[in-house]
Amino acid sequence: MRVGRTQVISYRFAAHGLGPLGRAETVLATGVQDYPPGRTASLALRLRAGRVPDAVLVHSIRAALHMHRPADLARLAAALRVEDGADLPPQSIGPFGAGLAEAGVSFGAALDEVAAAMRAAVADGRSPTKGELSGAVSPEVDRRLAPWCEGCGVFHVQDQLFRQATLQAGLVVEVDAGAAGRFRYRPAEPFPPADPLDGRAELVRGFLATFGPAKPAQLASWLGVTPGAARGWWKLVEDELRPVEVEGAKCWAHAGQIEALEAAADPSGVRLLPPYDPLTELGDRHLLVPDPARRKAVWRPAADPGIMLVDGEIAGVWRQRRKRDRLALRVEPFGALDARRREAAESDAATIADCAGASGFDLEFD
Repeated sequence: MRVGRTQVISYRFAAHGLGPLGRAETVLATGVQDYPPGRTASLALRLRAGRVPDAVLVHSIRAALHMHRPADLARLAAALRVEDGADLPPQSIGPFGAGLAEAGVSFGAALDEVAAAMRAAVADGRSPTKGELSGAVSPEVDRRLAPWCEGCGVFHVQDQLFRQATLQAGLVVEVDAGAAGRFRYRPAEPFPPADPLDGRAELVRGFLATFGPAKPAQLASWLGVTPGAARGWWKLVEDELRPVEVEGAKCWAHAGQIEALEAAADPSGVRLLPPYDPLTELGDRHLLVPDPARRKAVWRPAADPGIMLVDGEIAGVWRQRRKRDRLALRVEPFGALDARRREAAESDAATIADCAGASGFDLEFD
């Protein structure tokens, strides 16, 4: 099967619930990133489904904060448990993983020790901030798990290990109302152990439903694991996959999505999506935005802007600022945008303003 980039974009537009019959189920199955905490995930869901479905916020994919369905926590905790630190790329864990291995400590054992200390720290019903939880846990674990941090000036549990351990400890995140970026941890409703291989297979299926057609290397980037580790995940479902050529590159789609891929209708309309929306979270940026200059505008070294879609294509970026009780949204289109298209953006702008607690909005175009 051969498809062009426009067909892939059409499929993902529908799969992500961005059409007229908006839904959030597919993106919630793989998680909706929330960065800064409390700012983007709820908005992404409201823009799709008109509401925020029942969801919890946890450190999951890449140990970043994502919203998920509560029923998926057992599967996620089992699937995302890392036993071998060598499965984590150096850019996420630095020399810490190699140091643990040299000391004869497995990453899985480190997770267990930190998670146990976390459960003990919240056993009295407290809901600590990240700093408070780290302060309680770090003195209770093996010093090799809590090295000296020059930036903080203290010994504390290494950050990647800390964030991954929160899910293993059964902790969810609650964002403090009125305190931008501030959040606390609390115990989730208890969930039973799940089979890690079943959990990983289901996550790969969800990944392909949301981001397919794709390659194992893109799964590795999305999960935040090494290519070798991702290939192990991929093999769990490879007999369910079908090869698909996308712009000359060999990719794969799940057999269950082939019909939807073939039948995907051309997207229409204008959408404003938040920073770190699921649509932008796959490592095939060159396919989504072929122009290098435009890619640099969409994916920044820090603080990504929101994006504007026009008929499914990423056609601009937007940023917001507060003006007393109103929200000013400034859109930078990549090309000419007629009055009809500008007016069509007002529906999503109203949702963005309402989600921000503003009384109204001012929509401006460069």
